[in-house]
Formats: sequence, C-alpha cells, structure tokens
Amino acid sequence: MTIFLSGKHALLCTVALVWLLSCSLTPTSLAQSGTVGQYGTLGASENPLTALQRRLSSTAAAANTTPLEGAVDPATYIVGPGDLFLISADLGLLSPDPIPVGADGRLPVPDSRPVFIGGMSLDSARVAIRKSMANTHGRAEIDVVLFSPRNFFVHVSGAVPSPGRFLTLPVARVSTILEEAFADTLRAPTANKNLKPSLRNVTITHKDGTEISIALLEYFGTGNLDSDPFLQDGDVIYVPAYDPAYTSIYIDGAIPFPGPYDFRPGDTVKSLIAVAGGIHSRSAIEEIRVTRTGKNEEPQVVSFSLADVLLLDKGDFPLRVRDHVSISRPIEALGAASVDGLVLHPGTYPIMDRITTLRELVDLAGGLHSEALQRGAYLERRSMPEVLWDARRETAITPLAPAARLLLADSTEILQRVRLTDMDYMSRAYFAQATRLQNRVSIDFEKVMSGESEPVILRDGDHLVIPRDNRTVYVFGQVVRPGFIDFVESMNVEYYITQAGGRGYGVADEDPYIIQPGTGEATRLTTHIIFSGDMIFLNRKSGVSDDPELQRLVIEQQRAKSDARIRTAGVILQTVATVASVAALIISLKN
Repeated sequence: MTIFLSGKHALLCTVALVWLLSCSLTPTSLAQSGTVGQYGTLGASENPLTALQRRLSSTAAAANTTPLEGAVDPATYIVGPGDLFLISADLGLLSPDPIPVGADGRLPVPDSRPVFIGGMSLDSARVAIRKSMANTHGRAEIDVVLFSPRNFFVHVSGAVPSPGRFLTLPVARVSTILEEAFADTLRAPTANKNLKPSLRNVTITHKDGTEISIALLEYFGTGNLDSDPFLQDGDVIYVPAYDPAYTSIYIDGAIPFPGPYDFRPGDTVKSLIAVAGGIHSRSAIEEIRVTRTGKNEEPQVVSFSLADVLLLDKGDFPLRVRDHVSISRPIEALGAASVDGLVLHPGTYPIMDRITTLRELVDLAGGLHSEALQRGAYLERRSMPEVLWDARRETAITPLAPAARLLLADSTEILQRVRLTDMDYMSRAYFAQATRLQNRVSIDFEKVMSGESEPVILRDGDHLVIPRDNRTVYVFGQVVRPGFIDFVESMNVEYYITQAGGRGYGVADEDPYIIQPGTGEATRLTTHIIFSGDMIFLNRKSGVSDDPELQRLVIEQQRAKSDARIRTAGVILQTVATVASVAALIISLKN
C-alpha cells in the first residue's frame, strides 16, 4: 500500500523522524549500548567520546566554581591569556565590558597600544598598563582590577586512577587537581598491588622547563601551604609510585597516624613525626628510638627524649630508607574508667592503671544511689588486647594468646580454630558468638563493696554499669505473656510464671532458668526465692527455631544423625548375619 502525503505533511513527518532518531542516539542510549575496556565498562558503559565530553564539561563546571582563599596575592598571581581586566580612570570605566588578555599575552588597552603582560605578576602587569596609558591620560589616576581569573589546563600523570588533563583556575592548588584524579575509586592507582602513590615526592614541571618537588602529604599533616602550591598554565603533575617494603620509612607507637611513609630526601626524625600527626611537648612520651638495619650491617639503635626532638637540634637526625622510628609511652601511664547508672556523679574518672580498685572508683563517683541495684551491677573491660601494626606488610598483628586472637578474628577464622573438635555446627556457631560477646569481668559487686571478696583492680578503659532497682522480675521464653512482673518479697518461681499467664505451648519438659542480673549465673531450683532484678526463662522444646535458616540446619543435623544411626544399625545387622552364616557353615561342615 502506498501513502501519498502533501508537501506540508511530508515536512512534518520528516521533522518527527529526525527528532525520533536524535532521541534514540542520545548519549544516554549510547551509554546503554556500552563499550567494554581494559578496566570494564568505560564511564558507566558509555562510549569514549561521550565519556570525554562529559568529563571535560564536569571539570569545567568544577573549575568555574573553585572558591577563593581570599583576595589573590598580586605579587604571586601570574597573568595569562583569558584573564579579564577592568580599567578605570578618574572619569570612570574606560570600557563597559571586561577586557580579556589575548592568546599572545597582550592586553588591548583603551586609547593606547596593546601591552604585553602574559607571564607577569599582577603587580608588574598593573605597572606596565599604567605606564602605557600615561601618554594618553596624563596625570589621571589609572586603576586596574583583575575582574575574573582565567581557566587553563594542567596535566596529571603517574600513579593516579585517572591520568590526563584537567581544567582549572590559577587559584587552584595541586591538591585540588589530585582530588579529581583520585576520584575514580573503581580503579587502583597502580596495577601492581605492592606499589602505592608517593604523595611525598610529587613533581611539578612548568612550561619553562623548571621542575619542583613537593611533599603533598606534609600539607595534609601539618597544613604547610608551601607543600601545596598554586598551579600555573600547562603544569605537568607527576605522581611516582613506591614500594612500601623497600623504599619507606616507618613510624609507630604513640603517634596519631602510624605506618609506612615514602622516603623523601632530607627526612629527619622531627619532620617524620610532623607528617604522622605530631606530638605535643606535654605528651607523656618516654623514649623515641630510631632502629636502622643496613645491608651486611648490625642493627643500630639511636634513642632520644621528647625534649631532644622538639626543643634541641637532635630532632634533625637524618633518616635513611627503611629506618624505623618508635615512640613509646611510659609503662605506668595514667588511665581512665567510666561509671554509668545509679551513682551520685556518673562520668569518666582518672585512675592509675592496674592500681585503682573498683571500690575506689565508686567513691570517686560519689558513692551509690539509694535506688541502685547492686545485684545487677557489672564491669565491662573494653580495652581489648592491643593490635600491633606491621608497617612493612601493612597488616595487623595480634598477640599470640588464643583468647586475644579470637576476639579480633572473624567468624571464619574462629570456626577454623575449632575444626578439630567434636563440636557440631550449632555448637561452633555458639562458640564464635560467645567469644565475641565476652567482655565482662567476673565479679560479685555486692561482696566487693562489702569487703567480703578480694579487691577488683581496674584497667584503663574499664566501664562500670550500675542499674536502677525497678522492683521487677522479667519473665520470658515460652510463657503466655512474657514481660516485667512487679516484685513481691519471698515469692518463688511458680508465682511469677503464673503472673505471666502460665506455661505456653511448646515449653520444654524441664525446670525454668533463673538468671541473676549482675553475674549472669543461671540456676534451675524451682524452690529458689526470686529477688528484684532476676530473670526467669522457660525454654522451648529442642529442635525448634524461629529462623528458617537455622531451622533448616537443625533438621539437616537431625537427619544426618538419623542416617548415621541407620548406617550403624545396618552395619551391625550385616555383621550379625555374616557371623551367623559363618557359624552355620562351620556346623554344616562338622556334620
């Protein structure tokens, strides 16, 4: 079938078709088609040309919105093509619009010949402009204002995820551009995982061929702006890579940011401490040691005091590659412990680590409140075993004590440690959970406070919790109405179970658990007198779980045990049958 359209309708159809085709070939559709490169999809699966256009446009937008750090310094600001100037005389502006510096570095000055100011400082450019206009404007006062700084490109190369050229402003610093170059978190700076970017040895090559080396990491550590200079037109920023195992210096101990740092010529003990966060002159530092091991050399150790490093010239001790700086505190360091709950003055109090007692801590907090539930008080030891840092391998080293390692290991490692035992899956899972949650100190608070037991010595970071006596008993588990029941003097377990609605469906045929609030001790004496704060738990029948995954594991475990019993019974029956057959054969042979 052929359709004939008038000229007007044909034109409309052609426009509509072109519009549909343009919509179908937008960058979005190109992005959906995708191009797979060395690192997977390029820019969310868009083609390289679209990705480049998007990146340049976003960079340009970022460059145009780069905030100033205050007024530019006329002595250091370098004028270049694209800078906009406003020039005024006594009678007002000489041009209604800002005047741009041309691509050749010359500024077209009103009523005068163009003045070459490209590459000059802003101060020098103002002098040149005023000198050029002196012949035409006589003694009129000429004012030159930098209306808007220009945009220009700089180049980034080396160990960065996104090397290339970036649009920026003269008021931008090196860190501004490197933040953009490192913004791609999907790609590693180096393909070799043993190498890392050396931010302490960044080199900048200017257009005139001069080269400077900056320690950018010192800007982040100390705020020294000399280590993060302003950018110039056409700068090439190169970020080298380094191997932490062979070209680093190490620092650890009482320092904010321990670890390996890429070596920079001229490094000293004092400069490395500054990069790693610094230490205050009033810090409790016992010793600063430098350990040095060279090729075919005996290890050398040089020690300093804090005053030697911060006040005397000994802090200028030069470092070599692979030197190790250790900053140690005195062993008898002061500590702190905290108290929450029913004391007169809750809070954190200074203590002497391994000397101050629990009772002394309560006295520091003003003593117990009249409503304190002493039976429910407990002490948490939050200062887990110290994690050591292997700076060469950048990994954590935990102490060799099994309990300490279990507290820091993940569940996989914990389960591996019990793989040679006869525990089933549920027992191993419970073992891992119990190990992770065990951070309480085993104490009887009432006896400690009355002096009936030995004093409890505190550690730095200990946390004492003293709850309120709410005069309730908590009943939970397989009861009809689990929850808090008002405490009544001299009543036993059955009274509180009855108050909770009685035993529910599926309750286990066993005595309930009575759990003391402070120690967590559990008993099953039904005649036991219940006290305020106690908890009563009624277990359910075995082999039942609310979690579908755990229930499936329980069923599989039961099935495995059943299969094992069946196989054992089969082996026994087969053995008996074999023995009977052999006996019958022997009897028949004798007959």
